[in-house]
Amino acid sequence: MKWILLIALYLVLFSAGCLEQKDSSSKSDTNAADKSEEKLTVTITSPKAGEILQGNKDVNFDAVVSKGKAPLSYRWSSSIDGELSTSRKFMQNPSRLSKGGHVIILKVTDAADNSAQGSVLIEVM
Repeated sequence: MKWILLIALYLVLFSAGCLEQKDSSSKSDTNAADKSEEKLTVTITSPKAGEILQGNKDVNFDAVVSKGKAPLSYRWSSSIDGELSTSRKFMQNPSRLSKGGHVIILKVTDAADNSAQGSVLIEVM
């Protein structure tokens, strides 16, 4: 049953490519035009959705983050291994990750306490 759920989750995320979830705090003193210009967005560019990681060669974890008020804080996490990094980008050796299907999430928060996140599903062999 666990494998069926994992396969279904993998197919949904793989077909979507990359999920983005945006969550921003509303500030009453800013108008709608200012908010749209500063809306924080996150897209994970590496690893790619559906990518299979294996071996001892480091893999680049990176993303494109747009807008938001500096400074930004970053939190990379795995659905299996928990927090991975608090850097904007980092390298990770697949042998240091648990085997299985991981949902990799990057949550970014800006100085105005607005946050957004992106996620991808990968497989570690």
